[in-house]
Amino acid sequence: MGTPPTRLQDKSDPRSQFDHRNLIMSALSLFFAGTETTSTTLRYGFLLMLKYPHIAERVHKEIDQVIGSDRPPALDDRAQMPYTDAVIHEIQRFADLIPIGLPHMVTKDTHFRGYILPKGTEVYPILSSALHDSRYFEKPDDFNPDHFLDASGAVKKNDAFMPFSIGKRICLGEGIARTELFLFFTTILQNFSVASPVAPEDIDLTPQESGVGNLPPKYQIQFLPRQRG
Repeated sequence: MGTPPTRLQDKSDPRSQFDHRNLIMSALSLFFAGTETTSTTLRYGFLLMLKYPHIAERVHKEIDQVIGSDRPPALDDRAQMPYTDAVIHEIQRFADLIPIGLPHMVTKDTHFRGYILPKGTEVYPILSSALHDSRYFEKPDDFNPDHFLDASGAVKKNDAFMPFSIGKRICLGEGIARTELFLFFTTILQNFSVASPVAPEDIDLTPQESGVGNLPPKYQIQFLPRQRG
């Protein structure tokens, strides 16, 4: 193997993508994808817990069994908490935060399903069509964590689950976002129960705004310290 190019050599290569602007944009994308979308997903997630208290109760039970109350959740706990993991997956699928993925560009003339996409064509992946595909999700319009559980109760992979987009240009913040979602969601529900002044059957899940992104409606929520025996 040859010696990798130095930064100076790479900078002088007109084909290189390693430059100061790209570094800044990549860093911004990393933190934006791992913070703003995470907080919005959590807002949707707690709204769904208010709507479906029986699901929140099962999450509480799994947290108590695996983590208990004497220590904070750790990322290693996720492998032992399939139901909670499935709930988080389903929150992401159901919330459909970014229905239309960020634009990509075809790098060469591409034949796709009988069409020719010339080099340089902008392509917008419609992520919502995958997240609501009835061939992969039995009840795509319902919030149902069983979409991500197999017959034995283990988490199962679903090829249509792509909230972070797909391909080589997948969201840079995926790893951070997945980690944050699990740790924040489980830590809050380890210590609190959620309650609403509105009856579950009257809670409206319709997005406040829907376009490039889906934003959850405004709602009131109480975080009540959990009482343990």
